Amino acid sequence: MFGLFKKKNPYEQAVHEVYAEALENTRKKEFYTEYGVPDTFDGRFDLLLLHIFMILNRMLKDSPVNAESFNQALFDETFKDMDQTLREMGIGDMGVPKHMRKMMKAFNGRMHGYQYAIKENTLSFALKNNLYGTAPETDPAVILKMEQKVLEMEKVLQKQDVSDIMSGKINFE
Repeated sequence: MFGLFKKKNPYEQAVHEVYAEALENTRKKEFYTEYGVPDTFDGRFDLLLLHIFMILNRMLKDSPVNAESFNQALFDETFKDMDQTLREMGIGDMGVPKHMRKMMKAFNGRMHGYQYAIKENTLSFALKNNLYGTAPETDPAVILKMEQKVLEMEKVLQKQDVSDIMSGKINFE
């Protein structure tokens, strides 16, 4: 009943579709076999954050004013799903907020780190510290390969029209 008075986000369905596509892309086996992303909760979470960063970054390039509410809705969708995931993993009601705070802090750090890395051409360093942070023995050649993959995905996203993304259509390849 109280939901009747809540303002509905016009991008809710589109964001759900974009998030689902990002999540689906992070589940591709190649990220864990060819690109050496740790196949752990943290590795998968960091790969998802990298995808979310690429989407947010794309939206802000062409349409910073219009993208604000879309990007906020994408953030909300991401952490709504993370909350559910933690509960499914067996984290109790008392532990979920603590984990969510850590994850949100990680989100913020990754977004700023990747934004700086793209601007300063230091993406491999940011990937080493974030995506491969729990796997310090990762071969530098693998990190460079992943950097190229990220830059390829960025190019694909740059070719997509913002209005298509805002309507729920997105591709990473």
